[in-house]
Formats: sequence, structure tokens, C-alpha cells
Amino acid sequence: MSVSRLETQRFTPFHIYFSLLFVSLFAVPAFSQTQSCAVTANATLVHREGLAERTGDLNLSCTGGQAGSNIAGSLFVSLNTNITNRLDSNGIPQGIVVTVNSGGGAVAIGSVRMTSGSAISITALNYAVPAVPAAPVTITISGIRAAIATLSNASGPSVVSATVQGVGTQSLSNTPVNVAISAPGLLQSLIDNGVPCLGSPMPASLDLPSFAAISNSSTVRVTEASAAAFAKKQTGDDSGVRILVRLSGYGSGVRAFVPDAIVGNDGTTPTSAGAFGVPVGAGVYTPGSGQLLLVRVNGADANGAGGTLATTQPLIATSLAAVSEVSVSNGSAVAVYEVVDSNASVIESAQIPVFISVNQTSCPSNLTPSITASLAPVSTVSVATATDPIPRFLATPPASDCAQLNDCGASYYPSLSVDATPVTLLGSSSGNKQSAFVRVGNTGAGMLYYTTSVNYQSGAGWLSVNPPSGVNNGVLQVIADPANLQPGTYKASVVVNGGSYGSATVPVTFTVGAAGVTITNVGNAASFQYGTVAPGSYAVVYGLNLAGKDVSVTFNGLPASIVYDSSSQINLIVPAALGGQQGAAVIARVDGSAGNTFTVKLNPNMPGIFNPGIVNFADGTVNSADHPAKRGDFVSVYLTGLAVPVSNQVTVNIDGQMNLVPSFAGAQPTLPALDQVNITVPLSLPATPNPVSLRVCVPGDAGQPICSNQVNLFIR
Repeated sequence: MSVSRLETQRFTPFHIYFSLLFVSLFAVPAFSQTQSCAVTANATLVHREGLAERTGDLNLSCTGGQAGSNIAGSLFVSLNTNITNRLDSNGIPQGIVVTVNSGGGAVAIGSVRMTSGSAISITALNYAVPAVPAAPVTITISGIRAAIATLSNASGPSVVSATVQGVGTQSLSNTPVNVAISAPGLLQSLIDNGVPCLGSPMPASLDLPSFAAISNSSTVRVTEASAAAFAKKQTGDDSGVRILVRLSGYGSGVRAFVPDAIVGNDGTTPTSAGAFGVPVGAGVYTPGSGQLLLVRVNGADANGAGGTLATTQPLIATSLAAVSEVSVSNGSAVAVYEVVDSNASVIESAQIPVFISVNQTSCPSNLTPSITASLAPVSTVSVATATDPIPRFLATPPASDCAQLNDCGASYYPSLSVDATPVTLLGSSSGNKQSAFVRVGNTGAGMLYYTTSVNYQSGAGWLSVNPPSGVNNGVLQVIADPANLQPGTYKASVVVNGGSYGSATVPVTFTVGAAGVTITNVGNAASFQYGTVAPGSYAVVYGLNLAGKDVSVTFNGLPASIVYDSSSQINLIVPAALGGQQGAAVIARVDGSAGNTFTVKLNPNMPGIFNPGIVNFADGTVNSADHPAKRGDFVSVYLTGLAVPVSNQVTVNIDGQMNLVPSFAGAQPTLPALDQVNITVPLSLPATPNPVSLRVCVPGDAGQPICSNQVNLFIR
């Protein structure tokens, strides 16, 4: 018995086992048993997102053989994706039906089992060749479900193909046939009115007209990508196709409400809160006329499975106005709807309004709420199981439905507007940031959320946009930073992306000249610790082109006292009037030319010890290896960076002996910005090492000390 032809068949061990079994059970001359079978299929259109889609029937037309002879054998069906029928407690796939018509009508026959994730066996086939052998025997295999969502095909529809092989007495052509072709099931559009900072009131009555009259609402419109994508519950299904509406980003204090039933665009009166150009109306559904009806599911889980319908399908024409609250947690909620009626002959759509109630908040609101829809129940299970829902779908963001419904240019959509005039900026290498402003707006309706990104044609990292995202109308600051750029011309573009509502590109050209007056670092002039200085202390400024006839430096506009300057360094006294401030913008001016703005932190205490900076009190000599201090004597430590007046306890650390209290700590009386600390050299210092380390510390924030640089104290 062959799969395609006897001489080319490849048997698996499983196939060989059944081949021997059936040959032994039905041992008659091969020439009298053989029938030749042609395989065809009815390829059905299925959801591209589907994980348990019902494929089309496989049809075998078998002719030949000796009239009246018995045909016995097995069939093996394999797909190019997993078979996902529900399994019973014995692992047998449910819903697959095999019928044989050998002239007396179709009879269900055979036993179906899974042989792998993508294949089944059909055993115990047994029928007689008709009296007229030329009359075809037909074998139909129906009800196979497949995970078509795993066959992603970016260039076009995905196709489920099946191959039928035989063991026993049928000769089959081993050629794949198509049993299903996919198309996207769901499309959507959104009219998003966000969360108004002026609040949204709750109506006295929980019905759609009352909500639509006074409450803020957004509407997601869901549309079939192909007719019959919105399918009601069928035999073997747990539910009809469901639509999961997911809300997020709504913040705290927001209550959300949705209709219990939604009547589609082909209803007697479609459900609408006034969006998409459709007047406000509670849906009116007339049964028996092929109208789309979605009913909310109470108690469904977060994936859209389980639960019960919030209302029964009406038996007469009925207005469906009831609205119910959905639970909002951390600004998120879900609403699940099930298709209970539809028209498989036309493209249908439905509007699902989401009403909110919220108190007035601060303006402008910084919330970015979103509403999305997907086919449900949502799942990632692409194999046959005993418990997973049927149907089920891979979570797939729907494309826009405006092309399907011919309203892409309608005025009720947001529309991105950007002033895309090219931006030209000039700067100097290592100099100040340069900026320009770009206007962004929404010339349509609803809320338009946009993001920005930067594409570089030359250089990298020198361009930024503030704010990086926004909603509706605003102004973007385009900032070019030459801090790390050599002289030259740099090009980039700012992309403003409004999603399906448009995008725009703004070209940016930044011409960077030679470095001018530039500050590269600021720090304590004694310790050379950089980034933070104390008001009233000595500081050092490093940079480029700092020398000239007229040199000045300001901190937040206050002039510093310069004590030394050269082309690369300025020593100065930080303005004492900065006390109480946390940071300063430092700008150097040379012969009228202002340089870049360098930001430095400010702290009331930032001690730094000069080196050499310790004087032996006994003889007034500078402490050194030649002039060490004696244990028990005073030494004077000269530093800068203590607050004026000293308000925190100053301590000294000598050779690991911490928190030594000086006899004096404060401003040195003869020179500005110079501080002095007098400390007794501990008698307990060991003979070695020599010199020992010395640091001055002051309590800082959160109990962390601020300490000076470490210097040597020579002892004897």
C-alpha cells in the first residue's frame, strides 16, 4: 500500500506497524483490493490571528479495485502547522469526523488519534468496493483545527496545507493540498478624547443616551477585515469570536463604563456615542435580519476567556441602552464582548464607546490613556490541549480600518501638523548648546499622541528634543550640543510620529566653528576635587582661550574675584552671596566674548587642604620631612571651602583616628577665602608610618561626611 506510489513511500515505524496489522487482518490479493484515490480540499478563509481555526474538508475520491472486495487500511494526515483540536482524557482529538460513502450514503467510520503535534492517524477504515468499480468512493475528513497564527507571512496570506498518506489498500498522490487561507480578522480605529482635566460628570441614569449627553467618552471602532470574521458560536466552540477591549494609562480616580450590548453598523440603529460621524444612539437590534450584535461578557478573565453573557439575545426588535461599570485598577481595565449574531455575507463594524467619570484634576493633564482591541480569547497556546479555549487568538495589534471603510481622510480623526521648516543652527566646538523651536499641532479631532526620534546623517548624540513626546498642540525645543564636536557641519533629522495620524520630518543642520572661550571644568582650588564648590571658597576654572585683557567669570550672574588667569586656567574666589543656592551657571567672558555655560554644584562646606598646607605651631615652619611636628604639639591646617560662619562640627582624621575635635576651625583672619583648623597631634600615634594621613571633615546630608583631600603630616 503506498502513500504516493509504492516505490516512493517512506514509512515511519508507526506506519509500518499499522501496515503489517492491516495486511494480516485483510489478507487478500493486492490486485483485488487496490483503489486509487485523488485528494482535494475545500480551502476555507480563517483568522490570521487564530490558534484553533477550523480548516476546510479533505476529500478523497477513490476508484478501481475488484467489485465487492474489502478495502481496509489507515490514513495519515499531516499539516504544515500544529493541529489544535481539543483532546479528551485519553488524548484523542475531538471534533474530527471521517465519513465514507461507497454508494449507500455517508457513514462515519474510523478512529482518530494524534501521532505528533501536526499529524493524526485514522485507523479502522473498512468498506467494500462498489458493484461498479468505476463509481467513486468518497472519503471526507472534516473538523481539523490548526494554529495558523504561527505561519506568519509578511508578504501575504498564510496557508495551511495538508498531506494525506495511506497504509492498506488505497493508493494516494502524496501532494499537499491547501485546507485554509488566512486573512486578518480584526481592524480598528480609535477616537480618543483622553481624560479631561476639568473632569467628567456621572449621569443620573446608567444608560447610553444619558452618558453621551454629559460624560467624556472615547470610542474604539472594530471592523472585519473579511466577511465572516465576526463569527458567532458554532458546534464544538466554547464561544463565538470575542473582542477584548483593553484600557490603560487612565490614572487614579477614573471610573469607566461600557454598554452591555453593541449593535453593529448593519443594525436597525447602530450603537454610537456620536463618534465617527454616526449620531448618538442606543443600539436597536432586530433578530433574524443578519445584524451584528456583540454582548458584553461578565466574569471573563484578563485574556477574554470564560464568563457569561451580560444579556440574552433578544427575540424581538429591542433597544439596547444599558451601560455597566468595568473595574479600573491602576488606571487599567478590560471589557470583553462576544459575537452572538452576524451576517457572514458583508463586512461589518461596530463602535464600542468607553465613558469615564472623573473629578477635576490639575491642567494640563499628563495622562496618556489608550484603548486597544484584539480578537479573544487571547492565547499563546499553539498545540492541542484538553482545556484551552476554542476559538483562541494570538494577541495581534489590529491595523487601521479606515481604508476598509473609506474614511481615512475624515475630519473626525486626529491629524498631525508639524512646521517642517529646516532648522539651521550655529555653534562653536565645546561651546554652548544651541536650540530652535518647532510647532506641532492636531488639526483634526480627538487626542493625538506623538513621539519624537532623531536620525543622524553625520555625527551622533549631539541632538535632542524636549519634550520627547506630547499630545495635541505643543512646541518642541530642538537642542544641538557641540560639547563633543570638532569644527564642521553636522546633519540630522527630527521625526515626529503620530502613528496612523501622520508623521513629519524636520531637517537639522548644525555648523560648528572653532572653539572659543570654553570652560571644561570647575573645582576646589586646594584639593582639585571637581564638580562641587563652596560659596566664598577658592576655586579653579579650567578651559580654552581664557586669557585676555579683560577677563571675568560669573556664577549665576554674580562676579567672582579673579586671583590668577592664563589661557587654560583661572583661579578665583566663588561669590559668597551664592550661599543657600544648590547650583550655579558659570560663564567666562574674555575681551567681551562670552563662553559656554558650565554648571557646577554648590555646597556650604566643600573643604580642600592646600599642599603644602600644614604649619607647625611651635616654630611656624611648614610641616615637612625636614620639619616634622612633635606629638602633643599643635599644627595649623590651611584650607578653603568651610562655610562662613562655620555652623557644623568640624573634625579631623589623623592616621585612622577619626572625629578628632580641633581647638579652632574657621576663617583665617588675614586672607579672604582662606580657612584654618588647629589640631593637636595625638600622643598615641605609632612610630610608623611616617608621614601619617590627615583629612578634615564636615557633616553632610543624610549623615554622610564631606571630607577634604588627604595630605601628609610628618611627625617625630
